[in-house]
Amino acid sequence: MSDSISIRRRQRPSVTSSNISGFSIPTSNHTSFNRSRRSSWSDSKKVWNASDETENYSDSRTLILKKLDGYYRKVKRQILAFQSLTTGLFPNHLESNKNIAHVVENVFCSIAVWALRQCYCKIDNDQGRSHELGQAAVKCMRGILNCWMKQAKKVEIFKSEQSTYDALHSKFNVFDGSEVEDADEVGQLQICAISIYLLTLVQMITSNLLIIFSMDEVDFVQQLVFSIERAYRTPDYGIWERGSKYNTNTCELHASSIGMAKAALEAMNGFNLYGDQGANWSVVYVDADAHNRNRTTFDTLLPRESASKNTDAALLLTVGWPTFAIHNETLVGSTVRKCIRKLRGTHGFKRFLRDGQYTDLESRDERFYKEPEIKKFDKNECEWPMFFAVMVIDGIFKNNQTQVDEYLHALNPLLRRTTEVHCRTNSSTTNAECESLKSRDMMAHYYYIDHAKQQSSAESESSDRSTIQQTSFACSTEILQGNFFLFGQAVWIICQLLVDKLLTVSDLDPIRRYLPPCDRPKRNSRYSSIQDASRYQYSPNAYKLMPHQLVDKNKPINRSILSNITFSDLVIHVVPISESVRLQQVLATYGIQTQTPKQIEPILIWPPAELVKLYGHLGANEKFGFSGRPMRPIGVLGTCKVYQIASKTIICYPLTFETTDFYMSSDMNLLLDNIRSDLEFITRCWRLKGRPIYLIMLREQHLRGPQKSDLLELLTQIRVGKLSSTICVRLERLQTAISSACIEHLDFLNNTTCSTIDWKSVAVTEYRNVHEIGHYKSLTDITKTVIVNDDIDYINHEFKDQHEIDLRDFICNTDVAIGSLKKHTLATYELYRRGGLDWMIRENYRVKNHLQFLMKEASTCQNWAVIRFVSSLLHKMVDSLAPSVTNLLVRGKIVTIGIFGYEESVVDKPMRPNEIFKILYSDKVFGHSIFHAVLLQELLLNISVFMNTFPQLFNGILKIRLGWVLEAMKLGLEFFRADADETVTLNTISPNDIKQLLYYVLTTNVQQSTLQGADIEPRSSLQKRQMDGALSRVPTNFYEHVWSILERTPKGIKLCNILLPQQPTLSDMTDYELNFSLKIEEMLSRVFDPAYRCLVVEMFEAINVLLQRNPELCFIQPLDVDYLINEAVKLFQQQNNSVDPYKDFYNLPISLVGGSTGYMIQVIINYLFNVHIQKSDFADINAGVNINICKIS
Repeated sequence: MSDSISIRRRQRPSVTSSNISGFSIPTSNHTSFNRSRRSSWSDSKKVWNASDETENYSDSRTLILKKLDGYYRKVKRQILAFQSLTTGLFPNHLESNKNIAHVVENVFCSIAVWALRQCYCKIDNDQGRSHELGQAAVKCMRGILNCWMKQAKKVEIFKSEQSTYDALHSKFNVFDGSEVEDADEVGQLQICAISIYLLTLVQMITSNLLIIFSMDEVDFVQQLVFSIERAYRTPDYGIWERGSKYNTNTCELHASSIGMAKAALEAMNGFNLYGDQGANWSVVYVDADAHNRNRTTFDTLLPRESASKNTDAALLLTVGWPTFAIHNETLVGSTVRKCIRKLRGTHGFKRFLRDGQYTDLESRDERFYKEPEIKKFDKNECEWPMFFAVMVIDGIFKNNQTQVDEYLHALNPLLRRTTEVHCRTNSSTTNAECESLKSRDMMAHYYYIDHAKQQSSAESESSDRSTIQQTSFACSTEILQGNFFLFGQAVWIICQLLVDKLLTVSDLDPIRRYLPPCDRPKRNSRYSSIQDASRYQYSPNAYKLMPHQLVDKNKPINRSILSNITFSDLVIHVVPISESVRLQQVLATYGIQTQTPKQIEPILIWPPAELVKLYGHLGANEKFGFSGRPMRPIGVLGTCKVYQIASKTIICYPLTFETTDFYMSSDMNLLLDNIRSDLEFITRCWRLKGRPIYLIMLREQHLRGPQKSDLLELLTQIRVGKLSSTICVRLERLQTAISSACIEHLDFLNNTTCSTIDWKSVAVTEYRNVHEIGHYKSLTDITKTVIVNDDIDYINHEFKDQHEIDLRDFICNTDVAIGSLKKHTLATYELYRRGGLDWMIRENYRVKNHLQFLMKEASTCQNWAVIRFVSSLLHKMVDSLAPSVTNLLVRGKIVTIGIFGYEESVVDKPMRPNEIFKILYSDKVFGHSIFHAVLLQELLLNISVFMNTFPQLFNGILKIRLGWVLEAMKLGLEFFRADADETVTLNTISPNDIKQLLYYVLTTNVQQSTLQGADIEPRSSLQKRQMDGALSRVPTNFYEHVWSILERTPKGIKLCNILLPQQPTLSDMTDYELNFSLKIEEMLSRVFDPAYRCLVVEMFEAINVLLQRNPELCFIQPLDVDYLINEAVKLFQQQNNSVDPYKDFYNLPISLVGGSTGYMIQVIINYLFNVHIQKSDFADINAGVNINICKIS
């Protein structure tokens, strides 16, 4: 005991008892120790002698303090020494103007400072360093926030426009936080910068730092959340501010940006920006459906970064620290392995392939590249050692010591050992003191290939042929000039803190993003949190049956195709609501228990549009000029939550049952299919705490059509509890289901706002039909709906030449009945054509009003031609078109909107709804066909659904040409027409039949074996070619085959008078690149006949086979595909005396003997051997080089 006391007297450490990574530090009371003499901010420029460190830290038990003090001095000199006194920002030393701060780099600098603060927080007597470091990090974060708040006007505009010119800047002046000159012109739209800032904000506030000071700042952060909610369809410049890899000032969708936005939304949802001391009104809200769209888009893009970038080192920061955007081990593993395989070098990771920035081949005078310029950067990219440190951090989080050792071993030789900047600038520093500062490990910015040195080395070694030439890498010289790479140095400091076990992964990630969502600490349950519930989920290889009801009801076809199915034990509470008591009584006779709106009181059922209005108050701020949440519809996930608003309980029904929406909800078959799709979607995508509640709004009109038995069957399946093998449901009373529901408290609504709400008037009430006398007790008592199928010819009709007075008299004096509905529609259209929607029919009754009335009457009798025609005249548009387009684009597809045979609009990047609206109702679509403006919307929605559920149907289809797909559906409709005199058209069939017909068109060529066993006659070769050509389907590896042909065709490929040159195509692109495939599709789009397009594809395949088997062959002159097909048809005509040679040739099977392939091969061989055919007006590029280049050896 006395020995221990004497030891305490001799040793007087300055910390209390603590345990940091295994170091036990005893308690002490050192009365003579002056706490204020510990190093402070002003001591950062002083020189520290090694002898002082040995004297102060002679005790091994205080080794932890020695390490922390070493890192403290390192952070002070290498990072904090450059922090601006006024704004708290850090400059980017690589800019020509050293007064520019980059947001992403500043966030990582603040993380490094904050990480060291986390280490000191575990020490009681830290000499005030934890507070000092924490406030330095806060100063930087608030500096970024203040810079952004100066651009509040841009935030408000960006919410609705997502334009690059209205984006928040990612660069600011270090000293005053002002905008950088000409910054709007390039590289400012960085979704990742906002996302990583918001994520770091949550991490720091969770660690008890106070960063947000006022409600104005809370509103501004909420607006930042709004701006990243649509990251899934907002092309940006990416984390490297380059846009596409071509560096031509074009944005594109980046998986890294979307992944970081997804992670930020998860962290922000339900988070209190005031920390533990916050009130209800300082909470941030996130749209669950927006998060889900970002999640599915991110999962779809991986492991690819973007359309032009096959992979990117930014994905390492996205799937790992600091974002941890995904926890699917398969996707994370494939993404990381691809980055390592494609980007890892001896001196670090390339940022992306053909990245020319900072290479000695890049022109310093031009900010952007010219099109042929990118080829010279191939295999000449800079390598960034910073990513070795990122991989070390990733290994520590994964507890993978092998990975840590591997990348530390690779990184150590790449660090620069230099004297720090203060030793060079302080003239009073002695040589001995400078010696003590040497060997400081500094992260090099990049290593580049020194071509001058490599060329001189190659010349000196040219005499020794046995010497293998090595690539000469040189390190960037910024550090020697005192210009530190702060981004990389911050990552390296964090890496060292983790390796030395001074910092734990929980310290660096307080909200535990490195853990799966179900294992993270649960926050206050008052607000919904986006997290995976503890449910079993797996995706086996299973077949999913999909029944198909085609137009010809006598020929149903049941086919099964492989589907991506996720099994889950999530139980969905389904609550059926009858609009009237008598409907409730009728359903009760069939054993289906429902509730009426009156029976669920005081709970109110609201339309989703009313909830959108309430959310319009979220984040609204008059000082900034913010309007609140954009008027975006509430998705199905949002309607499955229960909302508490000022002591009122509100629940919304899904948009599927919204009668004021697009006309597709009037189709009962499609409604039932959408209910199943909604339930399957909820099962797959529900990530909120609690069980979802799905309201089914039952109306009397649902029992009037011929599909009433299908409705009863669906309700019976729900009552049993098993809708399918993948969907578990439970029929519940609403009052019972709320006990386990996901409840969202909308505390941002104050008493003043709530007092203006008329709660009862907007709620759904019980329906009473005063026109029907008495009560019905069975389905046989309900008025039946008469189905009418009659197309509308609006070009030639009886009202075309009538005077407007006669048209008004007809409309006003003729009753609207089933027989006169078509005439009323044509008469009203004639008035619309002459005077527009606002033209008066009678007093206070315009053309628009009468069209809306006709729409309602047509919905009653299911007259789809009138419904579509009137909807198009009213310029109706479905809400979910923009997400549908984005869903196709992120899966590598290109969409064209137009009419077959006319000019099309190419959609190669996500578009806003108003942009899609302008295309649909422009002269290109609406001007040529009124029906197509709405048919294309139906088609786009259905294709998006099939892309999610049956993506294999679109194999070989890169460009989805909606007008051509409709043409394929017309061909399919003709094939299934039972009677030649039948007048069924696409305009007259129901939306559900449109969906089933689309499925048939997409699968019929894939499943010919199924068709041959059915009662349907197999299709001819002509029909197959027409269908494949209309769908723009090509064989597997088709574009790689065209690339191989282009390599053997020096003068390019010619099709439809369009020449695809060999150069610079081969130098600018790669064979696996999406942009090359799109270039080929652009050529094929010049073909206007679907069958001929299919022949062009067959010709390319035949040429590829011939060239692959004869590698010595190539084409001297341009390869004219049209000439070859024309010659093949002529050869066929000569041998068969065909009257219609092209049609007969189209009908030939694809075979070498007796088929089209045999004729094509003969023509190709003749073309290669006949020198006269290959003569051209162009100069022979092979003249004087090799005259026998195309001859067979």
